[in-house]
Amino acid sequence: MSSYKPRDLLVECRACQIENFIADYTPDMPVVCNQCRERLIDLELEESFDEYECEDCGMVLLLSQDTEITPGESTCRCGSANLSLKPSPSIPRQAEEAGAFAGLPGDEEIDDFDWCRPSPNEAVSEDYNDLFDKDPNF
Repeated sequence: MSSYKPRDLLVECRACQIENFIADYTPDMPVVCNQCRERLIDLELEESFDEYECEDCGMVLLLSQDTEITPGESTCRCGSANLSLKPSPSIPRQAEEAGAFAGLPGDEEIDDFDWCRPSPNEAVSEDYNDLFDKDPNF
């Protein structure tokens, strides 16, 4: 169990550049992109990302340094323009300390992983229609 207080996190994916919202994020959670399934948090973010925190609601934004944020004008989802830039991103280091990277396969090991298919251990019928034929409502 994490000793960190859960908080909302908005993080930009380095691979596909979409923004991912993670509710109640704690550093021990391994998180992947909702679109491309790339790992969102790792130590490389410290060099190319900025971390902002909303002083009013506590939401954290982890965004590429190329993302334009105007102090006092850019707003959080709560409507506050009170975003503070942290000296360096703390999220990647906290994730490492909490063990979020432990046991995760390296990128080369999951290149052939199919996120749309069940694991080989699951018994799945070859006939897709069998799923509907076994519907207890009929």
